[in-house]
Amino acid sequence: AGTHNAGAGAYGLMYWHSGAVAPSCYVRNQDKSITSQLELGIRYFDFDLSHLENSSGDWWERGLVLVHCNGDIGCAYSRSLRRALREIEHFLGENRDEIVLIRLKDHAEDSRDYIRQHLADEVLGIFQHSDKVRINRESNPKLGEAIMRNERLLIHTNGQFGMGSPFNDLRQIESYEGQAGTSQCFKVMDIVNKLKGDYRIRYDDYPIQVDWYHAFGLCLWDLAGLCDGTELHKLVNINKEIVSYAHRPVSLVLIDYAGSGNLRLAEVVREMNEYNVDMFT
Repeated sequence: AGTHNAGAGAYGLMYWHSGAVAPSCYVRNQDKSITSQLELGIRYFDFDLSHLENSSGDWWERGLVLVHCNGDIGCAYSRSLRRALREIEHFLGENRDEIVLIRLKDHAEDSRDYIRQHLADEVLGIFQHSDKVRINRESNPKLGEAIMRNERLLIHTNGQFGMGSPFNDLRQIESYEGQAGTSQCFKVMDIVNKLKGDYRIRYDDYPIQVDWYHAFGLCLWDLAGLCDGTELHKLVNINKEIVSYAHRPVSLVLIDYAGSGNLRLAEVVREMNEYNVDMFT
């Protein structure tokens, strides 16, 4: 169970680089803190990054920053990546049988060189000598072995980092197409056919991800409302269709506003996992 743009809104309002408040309607994908998302059962975090050259006041922190960037309106800034990583480190220290996956995929265009130069140092500055958890450098580890070795944090990125970095190359099949939403959520077979159209669907080293969120058409919290509640049960049927076709399951699901609705994504993912265990054991 994962959150799309997990840091966009996790610390409340977001701001343009000018210091003006960014409209939450367009830039906040979440309204729960990273810790609260973990308590809701989220174990997969999608973070978009930019950077700040200098700290200023109580909000602006030098270094890598969680953002939501849109080509038409620019980047809205949240708090630092370090803050989010510290929350995850603390949770994993308190919950020794849990594993967390982080995806670092969409980076602000003018920050890509900075991210490539500084990301490893920021991450290792927290986890290299942590007594709570270590980074797992295998792309697809066995979970039991990862827990036994306390290597319970996986970080996947498309940032073209070289050998020796603490990251794995990002490989996945996604259902995302940038769809607008106005009145209804996705149809099961639309998602299934999108995934089946990717030739890599039968390759085990490409995890299958369902992007259960609309990109535009309404305010982001209204779009999330189209796909929460009982609509989440469609994910169970999507997983069954993919298992039947590809003989392997959906591995990852991303949503906006993880705390909305009376049904939690983690509950639905648990049902999917129970089905998968029955099918493959």
